[in-house]
Amino acid sequence: MTSRQRKIWDLLTEHEFLTSQRIAGLLHVSDRTVRNDIREINAELGTEEILSRMGQGYYLKDRGMESGGTAAVLESEEDIKREIVRRVLFDKAVPYLELADELYISDSMLAKLVGQINRSMERGSGRERICKKNGLLVLELSESGKRDYYSHYMITSNLNQYFDVGSYQPFFEYVNMLDWKDIILKSCVHREQWFYDITIVRLMISTAVMAERIAAGYELEPINLKEETSENDMGSIREILAGLKHMLGLSLPPHEIQYFHKLFRNDFYYAKEEGSQSGTILSKILIDINVEYGFDFTGDQEFHKELEVQLDGILRRSRNDQYLISPVLSRVKSQYPMEYDISIYFADRFKRITGVEINEHEIGMVTVHFICAMESNMGRVEKKVALINPFGKQITELIAKRLSNIGECRLKIAYNYSIFHYPQDMPKDIIVVLTTVPLASCPDGVTVILCRNFLDYHEKEKLLTVVRGNQLSSVKTYFKALFKPSLFFTDMEFNSREDAVAFMCRNLREQGYVGNGFYESVMKREAIAPTAFEPGFAFAHAMENNAEHTAVCVCILKNKLHWGEYNVKIIFLFAMAPTWNHTIIPVYNVMIDNLFKANTIHKLAKINDCGKFMDLLI
Repeated sequence: MTSRQRKIWDLLTEHEFLTSQRIAGLLHVSDRTVRNDIREINAELGTEEILSRMGQGYYLKDRGMESGGTAAVLESEEDIKREIVRRVLFDKAVPYLELADELYISDSMLAKLVGQINRSMERGSGRERICKKNGLLVLELSESGKRDYYSHYMITSNLNQYFDVGSYQPFFEYVNMLDWKDIILKSCVHREQWFYDITIVRLMISTAVMAERIAAGYELEPINLKEETSENDMGSIREILAGLKHMLGLSLPPHEIQYFHKLFRNDFYYAKEEGSQSGTILSKILIDINVEYGFDFTGDQEFHKELEVQLDGILRRSRNDQYLISPVLSRVKSQYPMEYDISIYFADRFKRITGVEINEHEIGMVTVHFICAMESNMGRVEKKVALINPFGKQITELIAKRLSNIGECRLKIAYNYSIFHYPQDMPKDIIVVLTTVPLASCPDGVTVILCRNFLDYHEKEKLLTVVRGNQLSSVKTYFKALFKPSLFFTDMEFNSREDAVAFMCRNLREQGYVGNGFYESVMKREAIAPTAFEPGFAFAHAMENNAEHTAVCVCILKNKLHWGEYNVKIIFLFAMAPTWNHTIIPVYNVMIDNLFKANTIHKLAKINDCGKFMDLLI
């Protein structure tokens, strides 16, 4: 044994279990180095003396551990997938059967994991697939393509710990990520106003991958960059290159330095492109969105300005074969489904005009712009109240001002009444009566809120409770129109997502809700980004609001069905007519909120009655 291997043995003697990542941290080496050393120790001893248990780590066979579970060199499927990707990228030949043996998994398990890797990479970036060719696993990419692939893979595999640089160490054998972080930060890039924290992490990963590849003996082919590096970046680049030479003893050839410069030009958010057509493109798409969704964003100048710059970045990244990562993508999708769907529609129109495809992470960033715009747009939807106030104009103006600061919606005093003369039957378009004095008799059929303190915090909360109750009542009314017993199916089985959508579209068409082409439009929407959510449900719908009438088809599945990156138990297929209105937003919000609650999917999946299903859902 080498001295390092002896240290590994000693550590395992002292501890009941240790993961390879923990051992790597204690010895200041890579996770992969530890696994290689353990294989060499076992080979030298001629027997499997160091075993591992899924979810716990490595242990010594002679410590008398119980033999539950199958011994494996790697502790989890994520470890195995990471090793598969590294072997394909860093080994010149990867025999398929030999790799399965080395990873202590079956051929079918290897095929399954490779399939998962391919689906995750295709969904986020349309990357090339790892495939089996002549008995070898191969990934047919150029050297720069392989670097982009590995950067994208490790970032998307680590989104939950995106800003924890140390969590990326298992992906590297030569580069120490904590040391690399210090080198990057000392270069002052984090103090440049146009580099956000999210960009700094992306820069750390992409440059570390470049260094890892060169250290492993893979040098880039000569390239010609389309743009020059700005003077603002040059000082930081020189400092980082000096740190790279000190860490790994690498002096980069000119074309690698060129590539290094390119890595600094991924986040173009700060740079307005001269002669940009993004403003014209944006205006055209927003008109389509207004027609399709009924939301008019054309008058929001701040929204225009910010999204134009984002579009400039998208176009420039496309020309330079670069990409953007959004760590908040899953949060945006789950919490803002309406804005995300608008962004999907936006991406489809953008591609039609420019030919540029926006990937899912970039769509997530576009969604944030629409969330901001929607806050302003929804704030213009007025709700009316009546006011009874005998104390004069100044008190009325004070209450009006406090109403304007509530925030969730725009509340307007639509009617002012005297304490001596107010109707018993209030106008039908108000949601509440505010009064600054007790009333001798309350109006019929409407909530009355006494505002002794002229609408202070506690009185505002009472008002908001009424507003929310009013919205929920509207949602329940709309639900009854949306969900039809004839479109509610239970205990269903399908072989694929396509089969499930085809069945639901056929029933919608046979009942007169949609016409021909609806299935194709739904699958087009799914191709841009799957509509499945982690708790186990899918919110499928067409690319356009092209249904004859609005309805929702529901399928409860007998067994979970693979849908994108998740397995779903319940499928909702929305058929939206062009005349649909803003009522769908609270419907979406209520459904999403409830479906993400613990055990909701489990409870709903047991129901076989449409009415009971709706009652639990809302």
